[in-house]
Amino acid sequence: MANPYLSVHRRMRRHRPTPWARMIPVVAAGAAIPLVSGDLFWFLEAVEAGLDPAQWVPGLTAVTTRLANLVAAAVILHSYTDLVRGPDRAILDVHPVSPRPLVSAIGLHTLGSRLYLPLMAAILLLPVGMSASWVAYLGAVGLIVAAWLGGIGVGFMINLAAVWAAYSPGLAGLLDAVRGQNPRMQAALIYAPGVALALVGLAVEFGAIGLEAALTGWSLGWAWLVIPLIVGAVAWALVGTLADHFYVRASLLLAEVEGAWGQHDESVAAGAVYMERVARGRPELLRALRNGWRSQRLYATGGWIAGLVVAGMCWSDPDTATVWGAGAVVLIAAVAARLSEGDPLWLDDALGVSRLSVMWSRAIVAWVYTLGVWAPVGLVLAGRHGTDGLQVGLGLVVLSLVAAASSACTALLWHQRAIWAYGATGIVAWAGFVSVMG
Repeated sequence: MANPYLSVHRRMRRHRPTPWARMIPVVAAGAAIPLVSGDLFWFLEAVEAGLDPAQWVPGLTAVTTRLANLVAAAVILHSYTDLVRGPDRAILDVHPVSPRPLVSAIGLHTLGSRLYLPLMAAILLLPVGMSASWVAYLGAVGLIVAAWLGGIGVGFMINLAAVWAAYSPGLAGLLDAVRGQNPRMQAALIYAPGVALALVGLAVEFGAIGLEAALTGWSLGWAWLVIPLIVGAVAWALVGTLADHFYVRASLLLAEVEGAWGQHDESVAAGAVYMERVARGRPELLRALRNGWRSQRLYATGGWIAGLVVAGMCWSDPDTATVWGAGAVVLIAAVAARLSEGDPLWLDDALGVSRLSVMWSRAIVAWVYTLGVWAPVGLVLAGRHGTDGLQVGLGLVVLSLVAAASSACTALLWHQRAIWAYGATGIVAWAGFVSVMG
């Protein structure tokens, strides 16, 4: 039986980007290959030297694992946006719905609209096929595709399960311990993407072990590549049941969270905003900070998580910060482009505020959020690797300024479609940084 929500769901996406817009990041990834291949695929020097696969396969596995986790993290965040914070709720909440087919329609939308993620990775990995082995290339791309699909399945399951966790009396103590200044029920939604990424990341790690074993002679290792896919399929099998019980209740949860915030007076609400002190005397900046903290908080917490991970990686290898630190900075700076998604085109004129003031406020928010990346990474680089590390750290600060300004400019010019324009410019900025610093 045809899903009745598919056509309706497409009509509701009035501001969805045109199909060609989704290919802009893919084209940008192809343009970035000459700039990043030397640093990203350093292990290809062993291939050119004619060394045994055991000498270069671990390098390919390490790069593939990071790309797979990056793709999984991105699609998990998108799953949260589409399922929990999507525009469908504002329209459908007042109507009776069948949650299971609706969630299936949302999942198909996420699948199609985020296809560019594995395509970008496949384009970036082309030098592996051309210089080393097409078998190795296909294996690496296969693991990334499995992580992408696994991220969708696990992301939807965990985000729906987070609604159950928010209402569970048995988890109330745990949520109180980790919620900070947030309402207890919101803590479940905040930490859900992290739990999903941990599950998919573990599956990707096993898949990477299989990929390395297969390329060095153990043929059964190929079967391990489907582990992330199996995890995602098992998770998706639970989505229907969870949707029946918790999709509609998620709207009630969001309303209770907003109500909990609304109970605070103005001073308390302002103090609860991340980096609120930088907005003292600047109302537009405070509005942007509140918008980011309420609707795009994952970028704030995700920035510190990514920064700590990259800082650990570059403790012994400073070159790691050049590629992965820069990638994390560019990714977190996308928050400025995301801040314009829910604003109608007439909002700034109706409020009587300057569009340039709004743009620069969003740029500052994006730069403040990238602090979570470049601050811990810069400290490790400067303290552990001396002058060379300090130069890379300062380079990350400059890149964060450029990325934040670029993200805010795309929000000013393209509004709801800003993230696609920023995706292309961000990839080029990342590739240019890697090329220059390398």
